[in-house]
Amino acid sequence: MTVLQQLALIFCICLAGEAISALLPIVFPGSICAMLILLALLCTKKIKTEELAPAGTWFQHNMAFFFLPANISIMEEFGLISKLWMQLIFIGVASAVVTFAAAAGAATLAIEIQAAIRRKKMPAERVPEGEAE
Repeated sequence: MTVLQQLALIFCICLAGEAISALLPIVFPGSICAMLILLALLCTKKIKTEELAPAGTWFQHNMAFFFLPANISIMEEFGLISKLWMQLIFIGVASAVVTFAAAAGAATLAIEIQAAIRRKKMPAERVPEGEAE
């Protein structure tokens, strides 16, 4: 499958997600529907990960391109933003610290849970009767 075919497949899945989202009686993002469809296709092996890997790599290498419209829109409001730059810097630094702390806490918790699971699976070490203290 060529990269163009892979991109077409990804965009078709996105379109299907948007269509399902439009048909739902509740508000649900189409992008989330598309991710769930893709997850289901990958889990059922209808699509193999290797088939989409080149397109995924292409998206990773060109990710900055997808942020251009958002950045240009922000720059159009530079007059408003320039009045609030101190608050924005504080919010950026504070949110980075909180995100770092949350990620570190989650990683520590995951390590502790894995260690507890390993301890449960390992049988207690048996000490020979003559060496017991």
